[in-house]
Amino acid sequence: MSNDPNIPPHQPEPQPGQTPPPYQGQGQPYPPQYSHPQPGQFHQPNPGQPYPPQYQQGPGPQQAKGRWGVSFWIVGGLLALLVLINAANGHGESILIFLGIAAALTGLYALIFKKRSWAGLPGRNAAIAVAIAGGASLLIGGVAAGVSAGRDDTPETVTSATLEADAAARLKTREDALVKAESDSASKLAAREAAVVKAEGAVKARETAVGGAETAAAANIIKEGTWTVGRDIAPGTYRTTKELTTSCYWAITVTGSNGSDIIENDNVKGGFPQVILSEGQTFESSRCGTWNKQ
Repeated sequence: MSNDPNIPPHQPEPQPGQTPPPYQGQGQPYPPQYSHPQPGQFHQPNPGQPYPPQYQQGPGPQQAKGRWGVSFWIVGGLLALLVLINAANGHGESILIFLGIAAALTGLYALIFKKRSWAGLPGRNAAIAVAIAGGASLLIGGVAAGVSAGRDDTPETVTSATLEADAAARLKTREDALVKAESDSASKLAAREAAVVKAEGAVKARETAVGGAETAAAANIIKEGTWTVGRDIAPGTYRTTKELTTSCYWAITVTGSNGSDIIENDNVKGGFPQVILSEGQTFESSRCGTWNKQ
């Protein structure tokens, strides 16, 4: 009997005078080597020759399963997505690295566990080839990534002319900023000085106005003492600002007579005394308080 699993087991040979065992050939005739043209005769097949597949006993041949399962489409879709993302970003070395890792792991899995893996590798030789290809892709991707990183880190060559131009540009920018700052400072200083001058003029005008008001007020007020009408005080009618509570003396004399030529005088002990003054007169007030022009 053959040990090849692909060859179906040999059926036992019939004894002389016996009918051969039935065949599941679904109504097909016996093959010539198993037909018996004369009664009681049976042609014995060659030793070890199997029955044709359509005449084998037991269930009929099964259809082969699909080569790729759900895991193939899931893992393949993820790898394709990673490849598209890295391709869009311009990272070709990353694509080689990802594919190399996936191929190396797939081949090693098939070799270690002796299974077809997600990629449906047909045998050991295919697994070895995939693992070697994955390692080579990983090596090439790593070298390419190192070269790209070194190229990115390489400083650009700077010439003396570039340095001089850069320094001149920075100096020009600094000088422009300094000129602008000086101009702004001069404008602010001029504006501040103009504001100070304006404020001083306003203060002086206010002082002049206050001085004139005070002068006018002073000319219309008579305090204790002797005053010349028309020079020290203005002519007019005057009256005490407060009611008298004590004796008050006032006198009107001719200017230049040193008080000897009395025009009018009085010694008042109460009330609000009142006098009428004209130019060329001198007015004397004692203990009367302040007189206001009416």
